[in-house]
Amino acid sequence: MMGSVLLSLLMGLNGWALTHAEPAISPDFDSVVFYSVTQYDEKAREELSGFCNGNLVSPRVMITAAHCVFQAEALQKREFDVQIGEYLYVTRPDGERRRVGYGSKIRERIHGKIYLPHQLTSRLKTEKVRLKIGPAEDIAVVVFEQDLRVIPGTVFAGLFSQQQVGSVLSKLNDYVPTVVTINPFEEISTNDTRRMAPLNNISKTWSGYLESKSRARVQPGDSGAPLFVRTGNQWKQIGVVKGRAQNLFSNWDVFGILDQRICEISRQIPDPLIQKDLCP
Repeated sequence: MMGSVLLSLLMGLNGWALTHAEPAISPDFDSVVFYSVTQYDEKAREELSGFCNGNLVSPRVMITAAHCVFQAEALQKREFDVQIGEYLYVTRPDGERRRVGYGSKIRERIHGKIYLPHQLTSRLKTEKVRLKIGPAEDIAVVVFEQDLRVIPGTVFAGLFSQQQVGSVLSKLNDYVPTVVTINPFEEISTNDTRRMAPLNNISKTWSGYLESKSRARVQPGDSGAPLFVRTGNQWKQIGVVKGRAQNLFSNWDVFGILDQRICEISRQIPDPLIQKDLCP
């Protein structure tokens, strides 16, 4: 099956931002960050730019895509350049408040420990920087060496318990699945760097990941971004952007699911409070 599918990891610098989207101006999304790993295999420069998205579940813990960070783990160079931004506004003389752009408010270089699903960790020992990552296993957790500085009042989206995940996935479209990305490499003329888009045609595959053929599509630079769902008046994260897949006849977007794999990862982390955040 995988032989007929070309998975594009969407980490190049060329391309547009999340399509059919609108500015994600709500402070509910201040936990979404843009980051890069500071070192990676130079031979992979054309394939991997090192730029990705992530979502903070606390000031110290980030969920992202495994393909964004596995080379840092393989090379034992676990340093991250993390940017936390917000939309910028000016007040005109007539009193109108206008959005004028999106800027990096906080930027830190920080080390962190990378946690991957057990099977990836095992294969990484032999495959190293050439590791191939399937869509269902493309999830990683980074625990920073200390708390990041965050925007005051940041709301951290929680995760579902394993008992709840199955129920949500069975009627996913009822929960307004929404992807939120930060992509500075979009067309220079737009101010909408942090964008959000509801997905109207997304479902779980038999292989254990999500496929979306929605009107909104992810683009280069969106890897690792969170997929949220709405429950009551809160957002919770249920997935992670892997990228776009295609065959000769069609193409679609692919998301890893925060299911039992995130609990598996959490059990590798010695801090019980972090374990609870990741596997409530």
